Amino acid sequence: MSQIGLRASEACKLDLVDIKWDLGRFGKVHVRHGEGARGSGPREWMVLLINGADRMLRWFIEDVRGQSDDDRTRPGAPLFPSERKGTDGSLRLVGDDALRNGLAAAAEVASRRWCKRRRAKVSD
Repeated sequence: MSQIGLRASEACKLDLVDIKWDLGRFGKVHVRHGEGARGSGPREWMVLLINGADRMLRWFIEDVRGQSDDDRTRPGAPLFPSERKGTDGSLRLVGDDALRNGLAAAAEVASRRWCKRRRAKVSD
């Protein structure tokens, strides 16, 4: 979602129905719970799926999200589900802290790999 400029708190609140593949060349995301500017309150808008975000999102929905046992067709099915289930057995929205912590851990792993490759190239 960083490819299209969404905050973690905005991305966490997206449902699968917020992805509008039929709008425009690449599709759009309907941000229903966006943060307003300068304290203006919640704001909603549409965001283009540019910079390869359309391909990444399709991969995530089909290959990653598709592995969950949650009914993706039910109203309110989260785009980024939590591992925790609601009282009805469906997956809940992931919290923004969990998303940020997961991103930080992935970035740490990626940076370590990058540093190892960089050191290997420098020593050649």
